[in-house]
Amino acid sequence: MSEQRAAFPRLSESGLSWLALFPPLIVLDQWTKSLATAHLSYNLPVPVVPGLNWTLVHNKGAAFSFLSDASGWQSWFFSSLAVVVSALLIYWLRRELKSDWRQCLPFALIISGAIGNLIDRLRFGYVVDFVQLYAGQWSWPVFNVADSCISVGAVMLVWFSFKSRKDGQLRG
Repeated sequence: MSEQRAAFPRLSESGLSWLALFPPLIVLDQWTKSLATAHLSYNLPVPVVPGLNWTLVHNKGAAFSFLSDASGWQSWFFSSLAVVVSALLIYWLRRELKSDWRQCLPFALIISGAIGNLIDRLRFGYVVDFVQLYAGQWSWPVFNVADSCISVGAVMLVWFSFKSRKDGQLRG
């Protein structure tokens, strides 16, 4: 009889253990947002080093301020989306082996970022952003630690999708 991988590994062997990253990332995200809110004036850039400002903004939309000018429904939409996506990723983490860090780490980062921004939306009706990168006249949209977690997790998922799980070689 051939062995088949069970739909769910034992809980102790599942990817859920990667959710241990969640508390420190949420604390870091919320702490940095509270520092930005306490020490920065709204929309007034504070130069840090060339190419980096601290700039407090309130984002009522999603990434790159998408839908930030909508009438308010977008906050509930993005809050619901964060809950659904996080629930799906937690379900997938439960199905993964904790040793599969290429799948588990990006999921844990995306969940942490989604929940970090969800906390802001529920508390304030907007997300606190404060990190502004720029080059000359070009400026990247202002972001925060949670946004960074989501972006890094998404890039990792895409990058690892091109790699074989067995040998780490690029798929051809």
